[in-house]
Amino acid sequence: MLETYEIELKTSKSVIRTALMDPFLFSGVMGHVNILQILDKRSAEYVAPGKLSEPGVDYRVLYVFGTPDTKLHTVLGYMKGPELEGGSVLYSGKSDDHKFEWKAHFYVDDAPAGSKIRIGLEVNYKTSTLDRLIGKSPFELAQHFIQDHIIPYLKLYLSKEWQMSQDQGIFANEVMRIEGDIAELTTKVRQLIESINSGFIVIKGKNIRASIQVLNKRPGLMKMIKGNQIITGNDVLANLILESGEAVAIAYDIDMQRILDMTSEQISRTIEITGK
Repeated sequence: MLETYEIELKTSKSVIRTALMDPFLFSGVMGHVNILQILDKRSAEYVAPGKLSEPGVDYRVLYVFGTPDTKLHTVLGYMKGPELEGGSVLYSGKSDDHKFEWKAHFYVDDAPAGSKIRIGLEVNYKTSTLDRLIGKSPFELAQHFIQDHIIPYLKLYLSKEWQMSQDQGIFANEVMRIEGDIAELTTKVRQLIESINSGFIVIKGKNIRASIQVLNKRPGLMKMIKGNQIITGNDVLANLILESGEAVAIAYDIDMQRILDMTSEQISRTIEITGK
């Protein structure tokens, strides 16, 4: 059965979407899903995180039901996500025998005071045995996931983390991260640019670092530093693709509205009115 919930937070849309795009964070917040292995795109096999070369969005997981005060029940299964579907962030999962299935949709929209999140979570059992083991009906379990796990995290932890970053003057939120050979990463710059509206991309290797500014999903100033050499403009991408070795590329979204608001507020306090 489908359980829905809507909540408004004084947190930026980009911060919330960044959190939702992290499968390890999501599974931890759910409280009943432990990631054991990840499907490696290169080998097409499920491997431990330490042996991963190119992560996919499919996972082998252990579902845990109960509490430390009651008897615990575990079920092996799968989880998939995050996936983008119809403007939502989607996660789904099932047990190995397909008798337990769930699906969670998260819609994040701008709101006057921050963001509005709509959550839709559907849980289904195909056997009464699970009903007895878990001690909750499918609808009650969906309610439990949302009201006892997801909502408390959003209210008590994510909002606090965001407020602390704003108090410290940090306005950049990680949206996407890709790791691998630096030449291969360079071919995915367009994908990184399209993942943010306004912000920047940082590419860092062993002896090299580069940055690309993004405004309205279009690349702007590019700069690359290699030793004592500084390269700018379109030559940055041309040089990066010739490099080799492991690197990481991260796209950061900047809350421009928040920056403009705080900057204008600070400047307005310094302006003095001179009268005759």
